[in-house]
Amino acid sequence: MNNISHKKGFTLIEMIVSLGLFTIILFIATSAFLTVVNTDRKSRVVRISMDNLNLALENMTRSIKTGTSYYCGSGGEISGVQDCPISSHQSTLSFTEQDGITRATYLYNNGRIWQKIGAGVPTPITAPEIYIDRVNFSVQGSALGPGNGGADAAQPYVTIVVQGTVNPGAVNLNTSSTFKIQTVVTQRAYDN
Repeated sequence: MNNISHKKGFTLIEMIVSLGLFTIILFIATSAFLTVVNTDRKSRVVRISMDNLNLALENMTRSIKTGTSYYCGSGGEISGVQDCPISSHQSTLSFTEQDGITRATYLYNNGRIWQKIGAGVPTPITAPEIYIDRVNFSVQGSALGPGNGGADAAQPYVTIVVQGTVNPGAVNLNTSSTFKIQTVVTQRAYDN
């Protein structure tokens, strides 16, 4: 009698092929997972940076809205009033705060927006991950006109244009997102 038993199983070649296919599938899945993780990191950094920029702009607009005596530009007597069109590309805005005494200034310098209160030292109000390429302030209706007993009969308003880049390079991501934001702020108190 023939006592040879046949065992069922995989051959060596079948094992090598299946192991190779498993390795390729695992590599593709890992690459996809790492791409998703990097995209998530970038979107979080961009969102946090944009939240910081929104907070800075909201703080600026609140202060400007309740202020008076707007002065657009960096030269001359910044305690007075001065209009400037958006085409003049002014990067500094001064105004008297709500208390009627303190003079506040917002200015663009070295890729960031800075705030100076009174005679104090300017402090940055935007995050380092946000590089500001350009800030334009435009003021209309602040300067007194010749008609109406010296009043211009126009409610003062400030137009702010901010252009820049959110650079997540600070967290080793090689991509950036550009933005351009424009907002108009009208003085809350009525102009006489």
